[in-house]
Amino acid sequence: MGAMMTERDIEWLGNEFPSLIFDPSKNRVTGELDFSACYDKTANKLMIGRNGVLRETDTFLSDVFEIEICLDPRSIASNGWPTVYEVAGRRVQIAQKHEIQQLADLHFFPEGACCLGIRYVPEKKLSLKRFVYERVIPFFYRLSYTDRYGLDRARRDLWPEYSHGLKGQLEYEREMRHMAQLRCGRNAQCFCGSGKKYKYCCLDEASRLAVRC
Repeated sequence: MGAMMTERDIEWLGNEFPSLIFDPSKNRVTGELDFSACYDKTANKLMIGRNGVLRETDTFLSDVFEIEICLDPRSIASNGWPTVYEVAGRRVQIAQKHEIQQLADLHFFPEGACCLGIRYVPEKKLSLKRFVYERVIPFFYRLSYTDRYGLDRARRDLWPEYSHGLKGQLEYEREMRHMAQLRCGRNAQCFCGSGKKYKYCCLDEASRLAVRC
């Protein structure tokens, strides 16, 4: 995804998330992110949608967060991801409710930006749709789950996560190097559990970090 929204991005956003508004003068998306999702523990996968099947699971959540997605080139990370903020102070309320001492434990940077994960190879073809479904909604689903059940249960029940900050980066690099040593076939499912083929998931990252060993 480039720094500018395409007409397809704008149309998709208006259809799927009408409460999120793109402001071309500021090159950002702001408003309410309204989602429903459940976590399939067996498949290690977040399922997003509003159908009745999802509602029957104990991990079903429906929630709304006030967010801001900054698309200005100065706000794009080195991996090509826009910077995302939670702007209504909900993160602070959740931390106070569950006596969480550091917002870093909820994966927020000091300036308030969301830590959406670790990936160093830029995603050149990342669309807004993929970014919202694969990065933004999972982040806020986890935050919502923490709000309902607490941090310890979120860590126990949901998908594994890296530590926040430098410690997480080191964990990620070790995992990618280990994956490179396993020599997973390009068309095999990636060992990370994403369900994608290795060549479409962690291959570039594992190869790049293996060369640095």
